[in-house]
Amino acid sequence: MQASPEQQSLVLELQLLDNEIMQANTKLKSLPEVEQLLHIDKRIITATDEVATVKLEADQITLELRRGEVDVETVTDRIKKDEARLASGNATPKELEQTQHEIQTLKKRQLALEEIELEIMVRSEAVTERSKVLTTDLASLETLKAEINQRLSAATSEINSLIANKQKDRQVVAVKIEKVLLDLYEKIRTSSGVGAAALVGNKCNGCNLAINAVEMQRIKTLPLDEVLRCEECRRILVRI
Repeated sequence: MQASPEQQSLVLELQLLDNEIMQANTKLKSLPEVEQLLHIDKRIITATDEVATVKLEADQITLELRRGEVDVETVTDRIKKDEARLASGNATPKELEQTQHEIQTLKKRQLALEEIELEIMVRSEAVTERSKVLTTDLASLETLKAEINQRLSAATSEINSLIANKQKDRQVVAVKIEKVLLDLYEKIRTSSGVGAAALVGNKCNGCNLAINAVEMQRIKTLPLDEVLRCEECRRILVRI
């Protein structure tokens, strides 16, 4: 295949632009914020589960506390009624004795229930405090995620803008290249990722392998419009 040195230089220029586009796309996929978001999302899921678990525990304690309060109120009311009956004296001595004994039993029960109620209140305070800490931590994680998303958006926008500009530059160069040469370049690039490389001295910059002396001697005898191919990687070789 023949193509003028200018055409071959355009192919090499096109490859340089494709390299920059490829590097930008690689950078886009490997931005540190992407990994940071994956990590922060896992932490948010864990924190959300912890908050939900503590809420269930708090709800259960609230029910226990309410039942305890009702039990204490019930016993207290019975004590008041018995004490009023005892104070009125409107009963036989035996009934009064039984009432007094019942009051003593109820007061012991009242004391036990109040101790249980106090223990529940202590647990409730601990759970409430833990809930506040977990909720604050979750809010901090959400704030951090928003900040990372903002940085990712800015970095992505910058890289996408660079890619768009390089693609425009690529179109400008591509339309100047003869169809046969461009088709060959695109075919090689599609299969190997790189379609053209510079021939620097006796080395192909595509595969970075040295070309043997016999082949180099043959290349020197070829006209400048002869399109070269690397024997190793089969990329288009452009003499510079």
